[in-house]
Amino acid sequence: MRPYGKPKRGRRRSSGRGPNHHAGTYSKTVRLGDLDPGCTGRIACLSCQKNLKRRLMNMGVVCGTPFEISRVAPLGDPIELKFKDFNISLRREEAGDIWVEVMDDER
Repeated sequence: MRPYGKPKRGRRRSSGRGPNHHAGTYSKTVRLGDLDPGCTGRIACLSCQKNLKRRLMNMGVVCGTPFEISRVAPLGDPIELKFKDFNISLRREEAGDIWVEVMDDER
C-alpha cells in the first residue's frame, strides 16, 4: 500500500492526443487581434487585464484552448471567436493582449 501523497509509478497514459490535439503544427505566436476571419489556432498566453483574464478563464478559455475566428465587424471592431461550444466577441484592443499559436499554413 502506498503512503499518502506519493505519486504512482508506472507508464503515463497521456499520449498527447486529447480533445485539443490537432494534426498540424503550431509555430507562429501572434496577437489574436492581428488575425483574419477563418484563422484557427490555440491560446498561448493571456496577458490581458486581471478582470478580463478572470472572465475568460471562468468560461474555460485557458492556455491550449483551440479557437476559430468566426467573423469581424465591418469596421474591424469587435471580432467574434468560437471556443468549444460558444462564441465570444472581443474588442480588438482586448484581443491584442491575448497571444495565440497559429497553424503553419495560416497567417
